[in-house]
Amino acid sequence: MMKRYQVLSESGMSLVEPLVAMVVISFSLLGSVGMFAAAQDGISGSAKSLEAMALAESRMERLRALPYGSLLSGNQTVNGIVLTWTVLLDRPNLGDSRGALIRVSAEWSGRGGQPRKIRLGMRKANPVFSGAAS
Repeated sequence: MMKRYQVLSESGMSLVEPLVAMVVISFSLLGSVGMFAAAQDGISGSAKSLEAMALAESRMERLRALPYGSLLSGNQTVNGIVLTWTVLLDRPNLGDSRGALIRVSAEWSGRGGQPRKIRLGMRKANPVFSGAAS
């Protein structure tokens, strides 16, 4: 007959091995959480910049569509973005000017309170200017 030998070996894991694995995983997850926070800051900053550019372009298009005699400077604040538009005439009187330089700027505070600014500009001609000397 065969003798049965009982092999006494320890198989499986002790309690320390899963704890060490959990510590290693938790440190790697902490690093990725910091990365996600940095990515979120970048995304929100880009969204604000995109919004400021859209507002400035929209204001520029509105000024482009206005009749020449209705051009005025002004400002407006939308969602923490300060829009400022200026109309600079080439002559003191609007009726005598040949054209106007229109500038639109959008200003806001970026991450950490850092000031950010976008500037757009265009020239608009006076359609009734005849060019005759007065």
